[in-house]
Amino acid sequence: MTNCAVLMEEIGKLPQKYYSEVLDFVGYLQKKKQIEYENDAAEYKEMASDIEREQEAQEWCNASFGPVCNP
Repeated sequence: MTNCAVLMEEIGKLPQKYYSEVLDFVGYLQKKKQIEYENDAAEYKEMASDIEREQEAQEWCNASFGPVCNP
C-alpha cells in the first residue's frame, strides 16, 4: 500500500472533529514547501549570477556532453 493510501486510510479513521487540525497541518506543510522552493530558487539565482562558476559549469558540460548551441 502506498504512503498516500495509508495516509488517507488513517485520516478516515479519525473522528471528524480532528479534520480541521489535519487541514491546518496540511496548510503548514504547504507553506513549508513554498519556503523551501523560494530558498532553492534564490540559491539557484545566486549561483547563476556567479559568472566564473557558470563558465566552469559550461566548460564541464561541453567536455562531458559536447558543445551546445545557445540561441
